[in-house]
Amino acid sequence: MSSLTRRSVVINAGLTAAATVGLPRPAISESPSTPDLHRLIDAERRTILGSMSRDDIPGVAVCLVHDGKPVWIEGFGVTDRRSKRPVSTDTIFSIQSTSKNVAATAIMIAVQHSLLDLDVPITTYLPDFTVHSRFESAPQKKITLRLLLSHRAGFTHEAPVGNNYDPEFPDFAAHVRSISQTWLRYPVGERYRYSNLGFDLAGYILQVRSGMPFAKWVKATVFDPLGMTDSTVATEVYATRKNRALGHEKGYATVPLRIPLIPSGGVYTSARDMAAYILFHLNRGSVKGRALLREDLWNEMHGFCLGADYGLGVVRGEERYGDTTFRLFNHFGGGFGFGSVFYYCPKAGLGWLALFNRPADAAYQFGTKLVEGALAARYGAHKPRLPVSDMAPIALSDAQLQSFAGRYLGRGFTAEISVEKGALKIRADSKTAPELLLQFTAPDEAFVPDADGDAVTYRWYAARKDEPAHFECWIVEEGLDYNEGPHDPLGPDRPGWSAYVGQYRIYQWGKPADRVTIHRKNGWLWLNNIRLIAEFEPGLFFTSDGEAVDFRDRMSTWRNIRLRRMG
Repeated sequence: MSSLTRRSVVINAGLTAAATVGLPRPAISESPSTPDLHRLIDAERRTILGSMSRDDIPGVAVCLVHDGKPVWIEGFGVTDRRSKRPVSTDTIFSIQSTSKNVAATAIMIAVQHSLLDLDVPITTYLPDFTVHSRFESAPQKKITLRLLLSHRAGFTHEAPVGNNYDPEFPDFAAHVRSISQTWLRYPVGERYRYSNLGFDLAGYILQVRSGMPFAKWVKATVFDPLGMTDSTVATEVYATRKNRALGHEKGYATVPLRIPLIPSGGVYTSARDMAAYILFHLNRGSVKGRALLREDLWNEMHGFCLGADYGLGVVRGEERYGDTTFRLFNHFGGGFGFGSVFYYCPKAGLGWLALFNRPADAAYQFGTKLVEGALAARYGAHKPRLPVSDMAPIALSDAQLQSFAGRYLGRGFTAEISVEKGALKIRADSKTAPELLLQFTAPDEAFVPDADGDAVTYRWYAARKDEPAHFECWIVEEGLDYNEGPHDPLGPDRPGWSAYVGQYRIYQWGKPADRVTIHRKNGWLWLNNIRLIAEFEPGLFFTSDGEAVDFRDRMSTWRNIRLRRMG
């Protein structure tokens, strides 16, 4: 579990009261060596129903696979507030970013068929593709599918055409073409940063190489062989399905249905279909004894040769229960009024899925106690895999400690590192986040304890030209970019920056959403609380976490999202 942010997913809340309907409870066999599944399932069912009522979640569908068998598949609530159609085990939900796991699987099958190679430049397949970088010329010649699928190509998250804010669905090819207008956040291959664009580009490459739409390839190579008859990535298919749940977001009467983020977030599926998908991964790429994906390629997808906890379309957790250690894989999703939670553990024969049509915070905890309870009942109590007590911290000088002090930017959060009584303390901006002791085992290697006493490790990288210092974390979403501190020099405070200062609005799906303030502080230009550390050319800036802020055109942008000037 993440020590700074607890891996919480903070997404807009919604409104509704949930009714309940579902299939009869499946029979569950028990023995002394098997967890008390009746008790765990009943407790989880109560948790889901309580959260639906408290957090206004209209509908939920779940699937539990235990000992390699589906033992609980159930639907709760309604597909949408207007029709109040009951959710069934066959109701299809958008799984949003959990689609990346499906996309990576489809691409690995293409590798198996020798259509694709993970390690050749993507210009092998798209010779005309380009992308902007302030660090290197022709960065596209260094980008590979492996880097795209592991979020290490340097891309930002949003495209200029077709993103999480646009109200209309553009052509998928137009969406992919617009990626060439974007600026990389970091040098190719240097760092992890989560990006829809990498997966959409990888899916488009598969589409070009296979000679068929991405959705058709996924259907032919993944859904059909697994018997997932309700599942689809085709916008023209899910838009007409009567068994489709509708997304719900606070402040919006409706949310966009057709989205251009097809490989990165376009899968619609049901709890019943996902039981087959879970079994496929629990069996390491095999279906009824036949290898749909060769085990060596399954291992490559789930391996972590680039370090940290993100493989190719999948996140791993290194867990220890009793004296047994294993990997628990996952990929969550959220957006456009939907959310999903997806876990699988091949060693334990355990898989879990929760689908919901309002991405409330509480929904992202669905199944946590159930999965933990099932593993603890089988193997013993949860224990730290790398106990903090086993670490050997070193003492740093006061000057070394002071060099780390400051405010840092993470993905969706900020954190402050301060020196107190000869020690470093780190705290995220969340009101519930604890203050943690940051200790070092080497001048550039640090750790903090998580809630279970496990050591979460960091590596420190010193500042370079136009790149601030940063901490890379073993839990990749906890990486931190230096933003400001007590010893920063004053900025150049150029007179021409006055033209950019002011209030701006970001619109989502046609409605005013976030407010952005461009202002001066200490001789630097700032966007809200984010420092613009480099002006690459007049009007084109880069923030301390690598995002482009572009004032050169009539419509200014930040992260390729339009900024509309107020007043």
